[in-house]
Amino acid sequence: MATNYTRPGFNNNNVSAGFPTFIGPENDTDAYGLLHSFNLIGGFQEMPSLQDRNEILVYDNGIGTHTGFSAGIDGYSTGKRRVGMLVYVMETKKIYQLLPKGYFGNDGDGTFTQFNALPEWERARLLHPTAANIFNDTFIPPPQGGPAYVLVPITGTDDDCWVELEFGDNIYTSNLADSIAMTEDVGGMPTGTAVSDLTDIKTYDQLFDTILFPTSYPTAGQPSTSLSDNVSNLQTIGATIDMILNTTANLGNISLNGVSQGQYAGNVTAASINGESGPYTLGVGPAGNAIDNQAVNNFVVQIGSNSWTLTTTFDNGPMPLDSTGADYPSLQYSSGTKTNNSSFEGVYPYFLGNASNTFNQAGLRSFSTGTSVTSTNSIIQADQTYAEVNGSLHHRISISNAHIAGRTIEVWVFNTASNAYAEATANWVTSAETRTIETQPVQYTTLTKSGSSGGSNLYRIKFV
Repeated sequence: MATNYTRPGFNNNNVSAGFPTFIGPENDTDAYGLLHSFNLIGGFQEMPSLQDRNEILVYDNGIGTHTGFSAGIDGYSTGKRRVGMLVYVMETKKIYQLLPKGYFGNDGDGTFTQFNALPEWERARLLHPTAANIFNDTFIPPPQGGPAYVLVPITGTDDDCWVELEFGDNIYTSNLADSIAMTEDVGGMPTGTAVSDLTDIKTYDQLFDTILFPTSYPTAGQPSTSLSDNVSNLQTIGATIDMILNTTANLGNISLNGVSQGQYAGNVTAASINGESGPYTLGVGPAGNAIDNQAVNNFVVQIGSNSWTLTTTFDNGPMPLDSTGADYPSLQYSSGTKTNNSSFEGVYPYFLGNASNTFNQAGLRSFSTGTSVTSTNSIIQADQTYAEVNGSLHHRISISNAHIAGRTIEVWVFNTASNAYAEATANWVTSAETRTIETQPVQYTTLTKSGSSGGSNLYRIKFV
């Protein structure tokens, strides 16, 4: 019989011994066997565990000497490993076939001719990806450590060369047209799945696993950072204040079917604050989401928004897992930054004239107030405490020009008869004043009611 490989045998001048006839046990009884399967080169063997399967050896000439397929003259075998051998593992109750990765259907269809053309140490490595006794033919002379050869590095995992063997026709084959598609979701198979996506592709085991136990995928809550201060939202322009900028970071969360898998983003690696003062570089850690707060002392309040921005850098996040325990890399967080702001507004105060012909400072109001008469949050109200005196000292309201900002002022008075505010701008006159605010001169406009309307009233200011 012709063959494309060299058969081991006595007549092929190999080291194997020749036998003139059959060999058998000395006692002619069914109670005796001839060989243990674990002593065979290839064939069918039984092993208690995957570890035992993985420890089936390749040929070894001795530590530090050139080895590989040296004893496997046929090109298929080395040591006790042989291409195509079967091993039943009691631990998993499965049969595995030894096939070099990339050849004979194991993640590739390389042929025997192609396999046998490889150097013997490469063939040995393919049949035992984790063996620690495979050397190439590069000699290392003394005194560097010789006589010895260079060790071939480990290239993969034990499972690379073992393929689980499946028996029977377990492949789903449909008699329907390839173009027919599912009209609704069934288990883990979505609407639109076609016959061509399944027939002669999926096994029945795979179909039932997909239908009965559809894979679910994790979701993520995004990481975030926050910045706040410990002062009021309105501050007098020009005032000198001390404040604390408080920081926090949230690493987010990975969740699968309502159960947390832990943090989404990696730990905080850096944080900084920029704004009206600074920049400040903040300390981070040792906890994954810890960021130092920042003290800001002797800060002079500026007109309008006084704002600071916190920028927090998060490391790469852990790998999310789907319901099968497989990696779900499309959801994994990639290192990035999140920002958050904190601010307060610098404003000039309002002043209300009182009965003693002086002014009292009213509570601070935002420059955005006074655009609507109907909203109590956006108007100025002259409290009834500021009553007219003897019909000659009338209501007065003093507003900074920075708040007026070139707009026209309307004055509205509360009408007890209609229980609503009505415009009464014609009864007021304006005058310019300069007031000292935090040691600085500031231009103001004072409104004075030109005539008495019979006592105390409530007023609202609207800018148009």
